[in-house]
Amino acid sequence: MSKTRKAGAALAAVGAAAVMVAVGAQDGQRTVRDRVFSVTQAARGERLFESICMNCHEIAEFTAAGAYLDDVEGKPLWETFEYVWAEMPEDEPASLNPEDYAAVLAYIFSIYGLPSGDTDLPTDREALEGITITRPALPGS
Repeated sequence: MSKTRKAGAALAAVGAAAVMVAVGAQDGQRTVRDRVFSVTQAARGERLFESICMNCHEIAEFTAAGAYLDDVEGKPLWETFEYVWAEMPEDEPASLNPEDYAAVLAYIFSIYGLPSGDTDLPTDREALEGITITRPALPGS
C-alpha cells in the first residue's frame, strides 16, 4: 500500500472514531466516570449512609475488590438505583425519597474513586439508563 493510501486510511479511521464518539455523546451514553454527581450530593449521601446504611453495611461491601460495584460493571445505573430504591433499607424498603437514594449512590461512587462534577446524580429512569457503571480510571490511563 502506498504512503498516500496509508495516510488516507489512517485519516478515515480517525474520522470514523470521531464520528463514533460524537454519536455516543448524542445518544447520551455516559459512564459514572463522567462526573455525574456533585461533591455536595456525595457529602449528603455520606451522612445518610452513616445514619441509615451503616446499620447493616460497611462501605467496603461496595468498594473493595470483588464488591457490589464490580458485580454491576458495564450495567446501566438505573438497575442499581432501582434495586437500592426498592430493597433498601432492608427493614423499610423504599422509605427514602429518590434524591436520598441518589445521594447515597453518589457517596459510594466518590469512595469508589469516581470524580465528582457540578450537577447532582439524576433520579429519573431515562437519565440513569443513559449512564453505565464502570470502574474509575487508573492513574496514567
